[in-house]
Amino acid sequence: MIEKPKARRTLTVARPKATAQRSPKGSMRIENWMAKPVITVRPHDSVADARRTLEQHRVNQLPVVVNGRLVGIVTDRDLRSASDGMRESGMAARANLIQEDVIPENITVETVMSAKVMKLKPQDAIERAARLMRRERIGGIPVVDGKKLVGIITRADILKAFIALSGKAS
Repeated sequence: MIEKPKARRTLTVARPKATAQRSPKGSMRIENWMAKPVITVRPHDSVADARRTLEQHRVNQLPVVVNGRLVGIVTDRDLRSASDGMRESGMAARANLIQEDVIPENITVETVMSAKVMKLKPQDAIERAARLMRRERIGGIPVVDGKKLVGIITRADILKAFIALSGKAS
């Protein structure tokens, strides 16, 4: 019976040593992998402007900010379907909007953004971001320090981190 606990201890001890050699403790923090500065939009920007921003910077989501504070997030999918969705759902009729108001240049980001936004802190582990993105099926999570937006972590950032931390060159 004494031999079995020793064998278990050896296995348990061996895993952390191998992990520690490949990934120094601080390197698994989001702040080391997040994109910064963050490309953002404001709530009163038009959907057309936001779409141009996405295309220009080749990103899939834009945090929505007011005075550096995160108030929402809008994705490429939200923006692509904004005017069609408003027409189809009858929102335009309920809001007494005329056809002209339902074009992307006249729709504001605040009408299509998600106000409930998942957030992470710069000190959070990158594994936490990966788990949240997988569970919620999202492509990026804003990173805040207090109430201030300081970065965004995306699937591409996480893949880059895991490749780098695996110790294998691509």
